[in-house]
Amino acid sequence: MKNLLFILSVVVLLGASAQAGHRNCNSKACCSPCQTTRWYKAKDGTYREMLPYARALSRAEDADDMEPVLKQAQADLVTANEEIAAIRAEAEKTKAELEAQLAAVRSQLESEKQNVASQKERADKAEAAHKACIEQVAQLREEAKKKEEALASAKSELTTVTEDRDRLKTANKDLEKQVSDLAAAKAAAEEALKKAQEELAKAKQEATESKKAKVEEDAKPKDGDAGANGDEKSGEAPPSQN
Repeated sequence: MKNLLFILSVVVLLGASAQAGHRNCNSKACCSPCQTTRWYKAKDGTYREMLPYARALSRAEDADDMEPVLKQAQADLVTANEEIAAIRAEAEKTKAELEAQLAAVRSQLESEKQNVASQKERADKAEAAHKACIEQVAQLREEAKKKEEALASAKSELTTVTEDRDRLKTANKDLEKQVSDLAAAKAAAEEALKKAQEELAKAKQEATESKKAKVEEDAKPKDGDAGANGDEKSGEAPPSQN
């Protein structure tokens, strides 16, 4: 973009300078081509050689050919900004959904932990009852049959509690795995959002540079002004600048 603007500026200045050179040559009524190299003073203070009118016109035509390319690039930039905005919105939506799912899983995990603690307390109580039954069987032989039935009942309950506890442990592991998977998905979503933000910042920077270049181009003098300045400032070749 900067190169294109620079070429356009040079073409305008050179075209005006070439016209001024032709007028000067015709004013002298000379039949042979002008052999003296003509110079003009650029805005940066340096002296530059005036190009022939044909070359300056060719460069102007090249600049005209580049204008559709510039417009297409600007349209592509607008499309890219729209796509980046859509990607960012989708990433934000995905992040919110994952956070909601993660909060629900954590709540469920906490509930399961409380349930496991309750089952463990029941198991501890059953084990204590079992020990009490064994002691009572040893002390009270006459009630052996009754105590044996109570012991069998306690063992059955203990087995059931143990099985329930094992199932809860398995469920707890599955929930922890789900939490880990959701955390990984959240990290991936945050990474995608970060990339989208970087692409958006880059696109904005390119748009800013393009706008700045266009403002600089609009601020440059018109053809008429450039021609007048060229007539005033054109002259014999200055000393060589090395």
